[in-house]
Amino acid sequence: MKIPSSVAVVSLLSLVPHVQSAITLPLKPVDKKIGSMIKQSTSTKTGEAGKITVPVKDWIKHTADLQWYTEIEVGTPPQKFNVIFDTGSFDMFIANKNCTSAGNSRLFDSDKSSTFDQQPNQPSSFGYGTGVDSIPLQYNGEGVSGVIVTDKVGIAGHAVDQQQFLLCDQYPEFMADVPFDGVMGIGVEGPTDMPSGKAWYWALYASGQLDSPEFSLYYPAGEKDGAEMTLGGTNPERYRGDIHKVKLNQDANFVVDQPSLTINGKPLAAAANQQAILDSGTAYFAAPSKIVSAFYKAVSPKIKQLNHEAWGVECDIIESLAVEITFTFGSGAEAFNATMPKEFFNLGPYEGKPGICQTVFSSIDALGGKFLIGGPLLKHYYTVWDGHNMEMGFAELKN
Repeated sequence: MKIPSSVAVVSLLSLVPHVQSAITLPLKPVDKKIGSMIKQSTSTKTGEAGKITVPVKDWIKHTADLQWYTEIEVGTPPQKFNVIFDTGSFDMFIANKNCTSAGNSRLFDSDKSSTFDQQPNQPSSFGYGTGVDSIPLQYNGEGVSGVIVTDKVGIAGHAVDQQQFLLCDQYPEFMADVPFDGVMGIGVEGPTDMPSGKAWYWALYASGQLDSPEFSLYYPAGEKDGAEMTLGGTNPERYRGDIHKVKLNQDANFVVDQPSLTINGKPLAAAANQQAILDSGTAYFAAPSKIVSAFYKAVSPKIKQLNHEAWGVECDIIESLAVEITFTFGSGAEAFNATMPKEFFNLGPYEGKPGICQTVFSSIDALGGKFLIGGPLLKHYYTVWDGHNMEMGFAELKN
């Protein structure tokens, strides 16, 4: 979904692995050193099954699967919120009860939570590079703002008792009319804007409630129901064959080497020897503008730039121009070819331009020269994300 603009280079910390149980959660598919440290603790319900399933929904707009989200609980007694689990960011935010710009989002009432702590009461804001739909932001400071507070945050009976998060009094326009209430960042281990030094997922892992640091995403394309996320491992019922592992770049978020890109099997020279940010919360692809221009020149001169970032063409001819795109991730023996079928080249009608449909690649120069690879590719694979051992896994979906 949203990538903080400073995501390109981050520092990494280590936690000692703990072995317990895995939590399986069907989903609903749809950077600041501050303060002093406070203690975080975790809890879990006794007798819980190792894998827990919750209902799912897919946010589909036009022809595109835009976001996947699931329900979390905040406070005591728990208040429920739907959040995107975003691999492109690190921390959590929801809106407070006084936020007037949150649209249809559910609001958190701290007065109703016996475990709420206003501390560290640190004013903060999170800036984001991509929005929640297929329209790129203009890198103009869109984001959320509020204060960092502390409360119990859980999912499917597993919780971090004293988790810090941003309680917002200001939401951006891109959150005004969406079927979810906030974001839970699940980027690689280490980076966080929280004074406590721990993002929610890594606090949960450090508590010993998870089998492993891995989490896995099963996002079947175009299905309103059936998506799933597994925290602490994988669900073999959702994939077939082996999981192909690719090493992550050691000084960045979920970034892999991308030696090549092909269009209908033909290599695009301008895209050779690149790096790619893999982001579960982005509904399109992006790359530096020079590379994207070369990409569309190779596809068809009929595809034009719609604004500074998005590209498109007349809806009545877009299917005839659609291409299959294959990315090679990793090199040598670990190289993996991941393909987006041409049926997903079209992101649907472009708002404000009747008769024009948006194509899958956008131009974004604020990514440190990297590609940004989102849902149009990732949903075709069972993906395994390991921000502790710095590996990414891909497997064939089991239908």
